[in-house]
Amino acid sequence: MTSSATAERASAPAIILAVAGIVAPPVAVLAPLGIAPLLTVVAVALLIAAPRRLWAARQPLLPLAVLWAALAAFALLSATWSVLPDHSLLEALRLLAIGAEGMIALAAARSLAPRDGWRAGAAAAVGAGLGASLLLFEWATNAALVHWIHGWSSVVAVNQSRYDRGATVLVLILWPAALALRRWRTLQIAIAAAVALSVYLMPSAASLLAFVGGLVSFGIALRFPRLVAGAFAAGVVIGVVVLPVIVPSYESTVRIQHAAPWIKVSGIHRLLIWRFAAERIAERPLLGWGMDASRNLPGGKRDFGTTLPGIELSPGHDAMPLHPHDALLQWRVELGIPGTLLCLAIVVWALYRVGWRFSGGREAQAAALGWAATVLVIGLLSFGIWQEWWLSSIFLTASLLAASTADAG
Repeated sequence: MTSSATAERASAPAIILAVAGIVAPPVAVLAPLGIAPLLTVVAVALLIAAPRRLWAARQPLLPLAVLWAALAAFALLSATWSVLPDHSLLEALRLLAIGAEGMIALAAARSLAPRDGWRAGAAAAVGAGLGASLLLFEWATNAALVHWIHGWSSVVAVNQSRYDRGATVLVLILWPAALALRRWRTLQIAIAAAVALSVYLMPSAASLLAFVGGLVSFGIALRFPRLVAGAFAAGVVIGVVVLPVIVPSYESTVRIQHAAPWIKVSGIHRLLIWRFAAERIAERPLLGWGMDASRNLPGGKRDFGTTLPGIELSPGHDAMPLHPHDALLQWRVELGIPGTLLCLAIVVWALYRVGWRFSGGREAQAAALGWAATVLVIGLLSFGIWQEWWLSSIFLTASLLAASTADAG
C-alpha cells in the first residue's frame, strides 16, 4: 500500500464522528430520545479507539470540564434541599455523565486532521439531507413511517409536534454540514433549503425562529464576530437578572391574548408558565428548589384553562407541565444563584472561546456563532435544559462543528 493511500485513510475518531453525523438526524426525527444513547455509544467507541489522542487534545477543554464538574457537584448537593431529592440526585449524575461523554466527543473532534474533519462534516451534511427528507416524507404521507414503526392503524392521528426534536437537531447540524460544504455552494444552499423547508412545514415555531436567528447571526458575524459573541454573552447575563422581573402578570397575559388573538395558544401558555416560574424563584431565590425539580413545584398542577379568569385556554394547560421552557428561568428556579452563576460561566466561556480565541477561519467562526444563536433561541423558548437528548444534541453537533472547523483554518 502506498504512503499516499495510507494518508488518505480515515482515522478511527473521524469514522466514529462521521457515523454519528449520518445517524443523528434520522434518529432525531423517528426516535429522538435515542440521541442520548447515541452520544454514549460515540464516547465509548472513541475511548476504545483513540484514548491517547483524546488525552493529547484535552488541554483547551479543561476549563469547560472543570465548570461542568462544578455544576454537576452543585446539582448533586441540591438534592439535599430539593422537593424531589431522589430525582435531583439521579439527574445530577446524568448531567455529570453527559458532560463527560460530551468532552470526549469534543476532544476527538479537536484531534482531527483537516481531511478527517472534512469527512465528519460531510457526513453531517448527508445526515442533514436524510433528516430533512424524512421530515418531508412524514409531512407528505401523514406520518407513514411512524405509523409503520409503531404498528398503528392509518386512522390513528399523529401530532406533528412529535417531530419538534427532529427539527431542532436539523437546524443545529446544519451548521457543521454547511461549513463542510463551503467549497460547493450549490450543495450548501441545497442542504440549507431542504432543512428550511422541512422545518417550515413542521409546527415547531422555536426551530424556525432558531433557523432564522442563526442565519442572521451568521451574516453579522462574518463582519463583526466579537460584537455578536459579546452581545450573546451580555444578553444571557442580563436575561438571567431581569427575566423573572419583567415576565407579565397573569392578568396582563389575559389582556395580551385579547389584544393580540393571533398569538398562538402555546405562546400564551408559555407566558403563564414563565410567570409561575418567576413566582417560585421569588420564594427560594438563593438556592432554588433542586435539580430538575420544576416538575414538582408547589402549585404546578394548577390548570390555567379552568382557573384563570378571562383566559381562553382549553383544560390541561398546567402552570408547570415539566419545566419552564426557558433555560434562564430553569437555572434560577432550580439551582438558585450559585447554580445559575456556574451555568452562565459555561455559556460565557464558550462564547469567549468562539469570539476571541477562535483558531479557524472567519467563515468557520461565523458558523460557530450561527450555531450558538440556534442553541440560544431554542434554549430560551423550548425544551427543558437538562433533558438528556437535548444536551446530547448540543454536544454532538458542537463536536461535528469543531471537526468541520479543523478543515477551515
